[in-house]
Amino acid sequence: MSLPIVFMHRGDDEYLAYSLAQAMWSNPRSPILLFGKPANQKFAQNGITHVMMDDYMGSAREFAKVYRHIHHMPYEYNLFCFQRWFILRDFMKVHNISKCCYLDSDVMLYTDVNNPLFDTFMMEFVWTNFVELSRLEQFCSFVTAHFENVALFGQVVSFTLKSKDHLRFGMPLVTDMVLGVMFLQRSPGYRMSHGLYHSGFFDGNVQQSLFTESAGGKKKIYVSDGQLYCKHIQTNSRLSLFSLHFQGDVMKHYMKFFYSPALPQEGTLSFDYPSCRWLPAT
Repeated sequence: MSLPIVFMHRGDDEYLAYSLAQAMWSNPRSPILLFGKPANQKFAQNGITHVMMDDYMGSAREFAKVYRHIHHMPYEYNLFCFQRWFILRDFMKVHNISKCCYLDSDVMLYTDVNNPLFDTFMMEFVWTNFVELSRLEQFCSFVTAHFENVALFGQVVSFTLKSKDHLRFGMPLVTDMVLGVMFLQRSPGYRMSHGLYHSGFFDGNVQQSLFTESAGGKKKIYVSDGQLYCKHIQTNSRLSLFSLHFQGDVMKHYMKFFYSPALPQEGTLSFDYPSCRWLPAT
């Protein structure tokens, strides 16, 4: 069976239509599942399956009893970022699914997740993940333990304080990403990849250019004969785009311009963010 691709979203934002359509375009053999609420059931079209997340909230509600909120974002928002993993874990257990691909709802997917190339890929466990049920079980137990136990939660806060990426106005931001990194660092052979894998990468944030060219504070993205890529800043080599993560409310406006059927199919161009146009590459 082809790997199921899972999205989880509580609202009815229009950009969700593009992430779902892009996943179907790049993975026509995979089941596409949208875990959501009644408000976004309308997006379950053309073979997309809508799953009521409230039907799988048992463990997530239990976790809420031990959750400790240290973040500038609203309590409910950050709590749900943790709860989604419990929801997904319970769903996979009920339906006997051993592995799936989980994507944030603002991620556009451009590669076949069933490619054996990705069998050994280990992600940062947040926005783009190849999730094995056994590993997800371990992660949920790890998260619960680190919120239940005062000493272990102290380790989480200390870990957060060591990274400027997890601080805002001097305040530690305790997120599922922080716990994900802590969890994976205990995994044999793990190293932080920032999504870079072989000759391409799964994008962490369009507004961050860790190893690619940038344009106006965003990744400089090219299209050549319908295929997206970036250039490595050190080697100038092409890096295929396995996905793009349009994190941030402003960035979601651009998703429609990166839908594969709408991309230029001839020549080599780069995306101009101010004009929202593909222009001859320079």
